[in-house]
Amino acid sequence: MPENQSNPHRRRSRRNAPRSSSPLSWSAETWAFLSLRLFLGLQFLVGGLGKFGGDGGYSFSQYYDGLASWMISTFAENTHLPTFLVAPYAWTIGYLKIALGALLLLGIRTKHVLAVYALTLVSLAYGQMLLGNGDKVSQIAILLLMNIAALYFVRHNKLEALR
Repeated sequence: MPENQSNPHRRRSRRNAPRSSSPLSWSAETWAFLSLRLFLGLQFLVGGLGKFGGDGGYSFSQYYDGLASWMISTFAENTHLPTFLVAPYAWTIGYLKIALGALLLLGIRTKHVLAVYALTLVSLAYGQMLLGNGDKVSQIAILLLMNIAALYFVRHNKLEALR
């Protein structure tokens, strides 16, 4: 039989076998990425929602009258950052964290979301450095390292709703 014709009784080699899309056949890298993506998504989503919460439950007034005004006054008193830079950041950080967390959990534009997530973590760390909160900077640095690992493993993403 000529070599260019295939033999129907010949077994397929592992190299030529079609890959199964079953989660049972996923690589360790795929599972590592999925775990990181879910953890980081939940961390940002819960953290963002927590900015709207307080003793009276969740509300916009808790956010704007509580956290945002506290953040603006704290940075005005303890740093040299001008209020016109801090105020928009304080008003939007809660929404940004909720949006990034939800997008990560849903698997929408994962690589891009992780990049914005990393920049957000750097900005949060910078603010904590200005305030002299070394413990919070360390916590943010750990999240940043996890985010970097997720960016490294993003090529193993099997569950992405929108690339």
